[in-house]
Order: sequence, then structure tokens, then C-alpha cells
Amino acid sequence: MQRLFVALIVPCLLALVATPTFAQMPPEWPGAARAVLAELEKGSTVAERPFKDEARHGWTLARKWRLHNNRNTEIVMAEYLAMVTLCRWSGCTKDTVAGKTIPARAAEVKAEKKRFADAYAMVDASFAWLNELTGPGTDSAKKNATLWAKDKDTAAADFAVSNIYALGWILAREQPDAARQAAMMSYFGLYVNEKAWIADRCLDISKIATILDAPPKVESCS
Repeated sequence: MQRLFVALIVPCLLALVATPTFAQMPPEWPGAARAVLAELEKGSTVAERPFKDEARHGWTLARKWRLHNNRNTEIVMAEYLAMVTLCRWSGCTKDTVAGKTIPARAAEVKAEKKRFADAYAMVDASFAWLNELTGPGTDSAKKNATLWAKDKDTAAADFAVSNIYALGWILAREQPDAARQAAMMSYFGLYVNEKAWIADRCLDISKIATILDAPPKVESCS
């Protein structure tokens, strides 16, 4: 009888172990992403485009990005918002991250971080870069450098979050002019630090997905 029990139960246990588990997206995250992007897109032509599957595609892309870089899929809000944004603004067909494959972008992030002694040095370098941006539309750059410098742990202490910050800095420098460079960095800095100057507004998304049974709301910095 004991042998029969073992013969029956072991295959069942092995099947459970072998079966992949798929985490469900937190129900408040899609609404939070739409609320954040609605603020960022105000006054632009993109704002007129209805949301379709960006929230779901961004979730999938963020998990694949995390799996490639961290060997797990336990993503955080910064990763999710970044990938939803890229899916909406530049598309993520075939799992592309701003027009390149996940391995290609991940390699760029790895190389970027290797240029510095550690993630803190990279963050400091990004602040210096922000402070050097000049011209129309760059006023937020210096303000963000000052704001984010108050707590560098937020962007540098966690490996996965520092990857998103590095990715944002890479994408910012790919923009064709200083104004759009400052803007792109402000978006990714907002996702990572939860506060940022977007043009002349200081936005706070620290509570965007924490209040259940209420519409998500982007607040102003206090």
C-alpha cells in the first residue's frame, strides 16, 4: 500500500513543480498606469489616442525584462510603468524595448553601469548631466537633479530599479534635442523616484496604486 501511495503521489508532486506559475497583474496597476500617462501626455497628440492593450503588453514586457536581468519575474511598479510607456509610445511588438530587443537593451544597461564604480556613481553622473542641459524646455532638468539627489538610495540601492534608471538615462540621451532629453529623463525618474518635475509641474505618484476602491490620482509634490 505504501509503495502504491508513493507511486501515485510522486508523479503528482513532480507535475506541480514542473508546472509554471503565472503571477496575476495587481488589479490597481493598469488604472495607475493610465492615470500617470494621462498626466504626462497632456497637451500632446498622443493623449488623443485611446488606450488599448498597453497595460497588458507592458506587464508582459516588464516580466520578460526582469526575467532576463534578474532571473525572476517579481516586477516592481517602476518597471511596469516604464514598459507600459514604451509600449504606448514606441510599440513593443516582438518584445522590443524602444525599438531594440530585450537582450540588446539589457546589454546597453549593463555596459552603462559598468562605466561607473557602482550604481550610486552612475546616479551622480546622471545628475551632473542633467545640470548641464540648457535651452528651452530644460528647466525641469536641474530641478529634478536637486529633487532626486535628496535620496539616491531610491535609484541606486536596488539592482532592478537601478536598471530602469539606467535605461531611462540611455533613452534620454538618444533623444534629438535637449528639451526631449530632459523630458524623457523626467519620465523615467518619476517612475523610479516617484516624484519629478514634468515641465513646470512637480508630480508625486507614490500613492498612485495604494488606495483601493478609489480612482488612481497623481498628486502634486508637497
